[in-house]
Amino acid sequence: MAGKRAKFLHFGLNFIENGLEYHRLGLVVQKRFWPAAVARNRIKRVIREWFRLHKGEIARPPKDIVVIARPGAERLSPGDLHVEFSRIFPGTGK
Repeated sequence: MAGKRAKFLHFGLNFIENGLEYHRLGLVVQKRFWPAAVARNRIKRVIREWFRLHKGEIARPPKDIVVIARPGAERLSPGDLHVEFSRIFPGTGK
């Protein structure tokens, strides 16, 4: 079973079916792009909140999803992130 990759403006995604009953989320927010822990933690917090609210709407089968933040992600408001992730995961924009 092979995973898949996708690149978007502010994020890269890796995902693979996990054989479980639920989706899992992993985050990569690199110190080289955001030396301040405050910036890294904010990005992670906003992504985790989006995932918490929308994980039930992500298409099945359940997947392990790794989100890799790219430069510019720190400027996204929670609303902007919601719009971008709704494009990445169709059906979650409700």
